Amino acid sequence: MYGTLALTQNALDNYRSIVGEDGIDEIQRLAAPLKGLRVLHLSVTGFGTGVAELLNAAVPLFSDLGLECRWQVVRPAEEFAAANKALYRALAGAGEAWSPELSEVWLRYSAMNAELLVDPYDVIVVHDPQPAAIRAFVPEAARANTRWVLHSHLDLSSAQAEAWALLRSHIEPYNAIVFEADSFVHPDLRAVPITIIRPAIDPLGPRNMELSPEAMHPILRRYSIDPERPLLCQISPCDPGSDLLGVIDVHDRVRRQVPDLQSVLVVANPPQDPDSIAYFDETVRKSMEYSDVHILRGMSEVGNVEVNALQRAADVVVQKGLRKGFGLWISDAQWKERPVVTARAGGLKQQVLDGETGFLADNTEEFAERVTELLQDRALAQRLGEGGHRHVAEQFLITRFVADGLRLLTDLTREGR
Repeated sequence: MYGTLALTQNALDNYRSIVGEDGIDEIQRLAAPLKGLRVLHLSVTGFGTGVAELLNAAVPLFSDLGLECRWQVVRPAEEFAAANKALYRALAGAGEAWSPELSEVWLRYSAMNAELLVDPYDVIVVHDPQPAAIRAFVPEAARANTRWVLHSHLDLSSAQAEAWALLRSHIEPYNAIVFEADSFVHPDLRAVPITIIRPAIDPLGPRNMELSPEAMHPILRRYSIDPERPLLCQISPCDPGSDLLGVIDVHDRVRRQVPDLQSVLVVANPPQDPDSIAYFDETVRKSMEYSDVHILRGMSEVGNVEVNALQRAADVVVQKGLRKGFGLWISDAQWKERPVVTARAGGLKQQVLDGETGFLADNTEEFAERVTELLQDRALAQRLGEGGHRHVAEQFLITRFVADGLRLLTDLTREGR
């Protein structure tokens, strides 16, 4: 491993005004018997992903509660990174070809990373399937003294057969497996101990902290966005599953009723592979047909504070498509009391209760109708925004994630499973 990542300290008490005295007391009660427990969180990367953001928020809170909690990343190499990306796509059911050669690379580098895992831990939580084989290469004596948890943030329900067969052989011996939703579980794993822990957002992180208009307006002007005109916003990966082209079609339809509409599409991660680069280029070309459609690239052009400002300025936030998983940008928007319209896909159906915490839509025409309705009916927009905020406060905050994690650790240590 590279070693423990240095993280900004955070304290549970900082969330007292958000979750209340009872919520804080419950988390502290859950943590008390676990003080001193040595826990390692292991992931592929330390930045730029939803998993990294989740751990960046959660690990300092576990430490504040008295656990000896660490976060490390696997040692990368170009060959291993390519195999990990191929495995991820194959397990997501993206039609990725998986070969014995890729299996050999994945196992070889898993063995190498296992040799670097030298410190003793009571519990090791492996995030996502890419590092899952490391457990098999840890010496048996060390492995027997540790509880191993696979936390899969990936929907494995339609995994490609060859890749799934390889992964399954390595994760079935784990002491526990965590998924973000029941629907993400592969049917072959139904007999394995499974826990459902939904993802979460950090209400005090840079993507969600309060911003004044004085702080927001310079950011908006930087991107040529007029804070006085209606704004439609989507933040998503750059792939056909997110349907960026469809968002531009929604813009075209809505502006017939709302002529001064602006739209901003933020590509969360810069496109890297040929397919995503080609899709990004096509999106940019189409956006140039409209003077008020702005395409921004994350990391290089837009950081978390800028995303925060764009969402707070938006009159409606959309998620036109989602191949799988959760769209936590939608929970971010709901926390900011923004009305949302999303696809009826993946975890979005848990985030958006149709007509209560936002709207679900099935096609471009429905998206355009719902967006127009929200832009023209401010009372409706406010009601759904407030409903979304309450839903996130109850279901999708980092404090709830920490509490769920503490319950899992309690079960593992109490049952010795």
